[in-house]
Amino acid sequence: MNEERNESTGSVNGSAAEHAQRVAAQVTAEAADDTAWKRDHMTMTFFLAGARSSHEESHHDGQLANWRRQLTDCLAADAYAEVAELQEQLQGWILKELRNRDNALDALLKAYPPPKPQREAPPQFPVPPVETHPPGTEVPLYFTDVFAFVTDFLAPTIRRPLDGTSATWCPRWWEHPEAGARLSALWLAWEQLRLEPTLGLTTWWIQHADPHLRVLMDPKQGPFAACSPKGHTRTPFEPLPNDPCDNPAL
Repeated sequence: MNEERNESTGSVNGSAAEHAQRVAAQVTAEAADDTAWKRDHMTMTFFLAGARSSHEESHHDGQLANWRRQLTDCLAADAYAEVAELQEQLQGWILKELRNRDNALDALLKAYPPPKPQREAPPQFPVPPVETHPPGTEVPLYFTDVFAFVTDFLAPTIRRPLDGTSATWCPRWWEHPEAGARLSALWLAWEQLRLEPTLGLTTWWIQHADPHLRVLMDPKQGPFAACSPKGHTRTPFEPLPNDPCDNPAL
């Protein structure tokens, strides 16, 4: 017995009902196209008739032709509520055949195979291509400035629980002189170390990014401690006190 059929209730289970809904939606969407309808009309006629008799085929042939006439009239009148009702009507006919015939689901899936699941694209990590340049050659910057570096590389790459307890950040990082200086240093180090094809980026992460980010994202003592990821503070920290030197020669 077909797994999708429930003999005790005379109804179909979820998977078969989903296929009925999918096919009804597809046929409804294609019904205004003459070429698609010619194929769907013939296919649905054979499915609903179940190869039982020529009388069944004639009946469903006329039933579907009348259904399409109503549908095209509704589409022409922009009567989309009626279009939805007609789709439900077609779905009901499909479900009825699924209930009454054990091999109906196999026939439906053969006529209207479900779409194959699309493979998810592998994650793309913002790693620059390896570049080789002859000694003495001037190498162009990969990122035009620190703003492009943070926007296109650092911000999409760094993921932290920015809860103000373990880490924090300021979306207007450039308003903080220390942050601007540290991030500029990170950018320039990255531009240099990316050209080392083996351990360059590992060196950048361990010896440059990690210590700088620990300071920048420190929610207690870092330059963003008065801010939050939602916005820049209106009362930023004052610069360090700096009295003029009494003896500049020192």
